[in-house]
Formats: sequence, structure tokens, C-alpha cells
Amino acid sequence: MSLGDKKLLSLREIEGPMGTHDGFMKREVERRQEALAYVDDVSKLAGYIGGKVESLGRGETWAMSKEIFPGIEIIFVYDQADEEFPSRLRVLYCGERIRYTRGEDLADLTIACVNQMLRYVRETVADPPEICMRV
Repeated sequence: MSLGDKKLLSLREIEGPMGTHDGFMKREVERRQEALAYVDDVSKLAGYIGGKVESLGRGETWAMSKEIFPGIEIIFVYDQADEEFPSRLRVLYCGERIRYTRGEDLADLTIACVNQMLRYVRETVADPPEICMRV
């Protein structure tokens, strides 16, 4: 089954409208996303975090998935900045057991994975952004 065939959910869809972890997770991801412009090889980044390169087929710069528990995956979708829009990292979730996981756990694991991506940038770039030095 390809990534495009899976049901992809946001954290808000998983937690419901009263959930509080979606906003926190989005703010933390937003603080880190610009550093991902320094990624030179997405397949090496995917290997570094224990994930795999994917494609949604929607013009994204890159996408990758990471299984965090059996039956639960985090999908990271990155769009490089251009003259019209800033860079953007979207986070989605999928898997048959996704509804049995707390939003707080998903948010924490998502931020941990993004921090690991920044460690990759720190190790592979001569002059990485400051945020990479803080994780």
C-alpha cells in the first residue's frame, strides 16, 4: 500500500477539537522547519532517523515516514521555500492503531523525531542554523 492510499490524519483530527497538543506541536515544528532547507540528501536523513523516503505525489520537496509503534507512523512532508511561500514542514499520522494513542505521546515523539533531523543537519552542514545547536 502506497502512502497515497493510506488515510492520513492530523493531530487535531486524532485528538478532536478540544485537544491541546496540536497547537504545541505545530509551534515547536515551526521553530525548527527552516533548518531542514539544509538537508542535502533526504534518503540519508530518512536513514538517520530510522524512517523511509515516501512520496505523496502532491509536489512536495520530500516526504518520509517513521514507524514509532507497531501500526503507527508519523509522516513528515516538507516544502522548500520559494519566492511566494516560506518553507513548511507538515506532520501527519497513519496506521490501524493511531486512534489508541494519546495526542501528548504523538506530539512528544514528533518533536523528538524533528530534533533528530536537526542533529543530522548539525552533523552534515559546515555552518548549521542556531536551532540545530540547541537540540
